[in-house]
Amino acid sequence: MVSMGESTEEIIASIMDKIPEIEGIILFDADGNAIVSQTITQMRHAEIAKSAAAMIDVARKLSQSVDKGDASVTYVESEGGFTVVAFAGKKGLLAITGKDATNSLGLIMRNLKLVLSKIK
Repeated sequence: MVSMGESTEEIIASIMDKIPEIEGIILFDADGNAIVSQTITQMRHAEIAKSAAAMIDVARKLSQSVDKGDASVTYVESEGGFTVVAFAGKKGLLAITGKDATNSLGLIMRNLKLVLSKIK
């Protein structure tokens, strides 16, 4: 469920508008199916969503094995930027950024979690 008449697509697009370092965003389900996706360049959204869902499973297992409860956010730092994944329940939201996002990672994580709380 989304709030105030906004569609899921509008909510997703608003993150990219608010945080210019975000180059792409993908909403996906627990099975790794892309639900909504928007990127500034051509990317394989279905493949990315599948990989992100697998990463969530591993992050949750790791978090539980170190007795820290359920994980909610994880990210990967690569040579060219970051992939940030927030997850809640059976949905995940992935943001793709360049290296210029280093100082904005906390803001990106917070906004991804906020958006997930609006989407049921």
